[in-house]
Amino acid sequence: MGQVRKDSVLNTIITYTGIVLGYINKGLLFPFLLLPEQVGLANVLPLIVGYFGQLSNFGANMILHRFIPFFRNSGKGFSGILVYTSALLLIGIAIISGFLFLFSDTIFPYFSERSSMLVSYAPWILPLGVSVAFFSMFDYYLRAIEKNLFSIFLNDFVLRVLVFVSLCLYYFKFYDFESFIVIFFSLHILPCLFLIFYMIKIKRFYISTKYFKISRKMQKLMFNYGIVVYFNGLGRTIILMTDMIMLSAISGLKEVGICTTMVFFSNALYAPYTALMRISSPYVSKFWKSRDMKALSDLYRKVSAVGFFITFSFFTVVWFNIDLVLSILPDDYATGKYIFLFFMMGRLCDSIGGLNGDILLYSKKYKMELWTTVPMIGLILYLNYVLITLYDGLGAAMVFAIVFFLFNLIRLSFVYYFYRLHPFDTNFFKILTLSAVMFISCFALVSITDGFLQIGISLIVPLVLFILPVYKLRWISDLSDYIDDVFRKIGLLKS
Repeated sequence: MGQVRKDSVLNTIITYTGIVLGYINKGLLFPFLLLPEQVGLANVLPLIVGYFGQLSNFGANMILHRFIPFFRNSGKGFSGILVYTSALLLIGIAIISGFLFLFSDTIFPYFSERSSMLVSYAPWILPLGVSVAFFSMFDYYLRAIEKNLFSIFLNDFVLRVLVFVSLCLYYFKFYDFESFIVIFFSLHILPCLFLIFYMIKIKRFYISTKYFKISRKMQKLMFNYGIVVYFNGLGRTIILMTDMIMLSAISGLKEVGICTTMVFFSNALYAPYTALMRISSPYVSKFWKSRDMKALSDLYRKVSAVGFFITFSFFTVVWFNIDLVLSILPDDYATGKYIFLFFMMGRLCDSIGGLNGDILLYSKKYKMELWTTVPMIGLILYLNYVLITLYDGLGAAMVFAIVFFLFNLIRLSFVYYFYRLHPFDTNFFKILTLSAVMFISCFALVSITDGFLQIGISLIVPLVLFILPVYKLRWISDLSDYIDDVFRKIGLLKS
C-alpha cells in the first residue's frame, strides 16, 4: 500500500490542479461564455466519442492490464503485446467506422429536432474517436508498466490549460463560436500525439513486429479474455453514457448542458478516489498472478475505506454550500441541486464498492462481469427513457444512482461468494456510523444558520466530528501514517 499511497498522492496533485482549471473552464467560463445548448454540445459530443473508443477497442485495454505481468520477464518489448493490442484496435476502428458510415442516416435524425447542432458536428466523431481510442490503450499500457503519471498530466492538466487559453481567446473575440468549437475538438487530439512521443522517449513504444513472440495458445487465451471484457465494457459504456445521449434526444442540449455541469462537480469530489483506483488496479492483477490473497484482501479494504472517507468528507462540505455554489452560475443552473445530489449518491456507492469490479475482471470468474452487465442494459435503457421523460436531467441522475448501487451490490456479492473477500471491517463500520452522525449534526446546525456562519459550520463540523476522529483513532492506519509524514516534513509533528 505504500507505493500505492505515494503514486496516488502524485496522481491526486496533478488531478486536482487540473480540476481547478476544469472548474474554471466548465464550471465558470462554459456557463458564462456559452449558451446551455452550446455547453451541451461541447460535453455530449465527447461522450459519443467515448462510445466510439469503447466500441473500437475489442478488449485491448484490459488485455494489456491483465497480461503484461505475465510478460515482464520475457525480455524487451513484453513479447510484443502492444503489437497484438494495436492490431485489435485497428480492426475495431475499421469495423465501427464502417458501421457508423452505413447507419449514419438512420442514427442522426433522432437528434435533428432537439439537438441539431450535434448533427452538424457529427463528422468530428471519427478523428476524435480514433485519437481517444489510441490514447486510452496507451494509457492502460503505461498503467500496467507503472508509468502512468504522464498520461494523467496530459489529460488532466495540459489539455485543460489549452482549453482555458482557447476560452480566453473566445472571450476576447479572436474568433466566433464555430471557430472555438473546432479548436476545442482539435485540442482533444493532442494528448494522444504527446503520449506517443513520450513512449518513444522512454523507449517503451514497442510497436515493431520484431518484438512479437506470443504463442498461439497465449494469443487464444488473450483473445477469449478480450472478447468477454470487451462486451462487458461495451455494456458498461452503454449504461454509463446512454443517459446523456438519451437526454439530448428527449430533452435537448440545454438540459444536457446543466446536467453535465453537475457531473463535472461530482467528478471533482470523486478525483482522489479515481486517482487511488488508477494506481491500485494494476496491483490487483499482480496479486492474482502471485495468488497473494491476503495482500489482495488488505488492498480491497483499504481502498474502500479511504475512498469512502475522502469522498464523503468532500461531499458534505459542498452539499451544505450547494446553493451558494449554484448562485455563482447563471439562473438556468439553479435546477442542478438535486441532480448533483443523485450523482454523488452513485459516486458514494462506487467508493464503498472499491476494487470489486477489478477483482472479478482479473480473476478466473471474469465472465460474471458480463452476465451482470447484459441484463442491466435493458433495465437501464427503460429507466432512462421513463425517468428522463418525466424529470429531464434529474431523471438521468436518479438512474445513475440506481445503476451504481445495483452494480456494486451485485459485485460485492459475487466477490464474497466466490473468494470470501469483502471491503468491510470493524473500523469501516465505525467510519460509516460516524459519517451519519456528522451529516445529521451538520444538517441540524446549517438549517438554523445562514451566510458566513453556515459556511463555517459546514467546514468545522466535518473536521471536528469526522476527519479528526478518524485520523486520531487511526481507523485508516495508512492514511493516518501519511498525514503524520506530511506533518513531520512541514514541522507540525516531531519525529
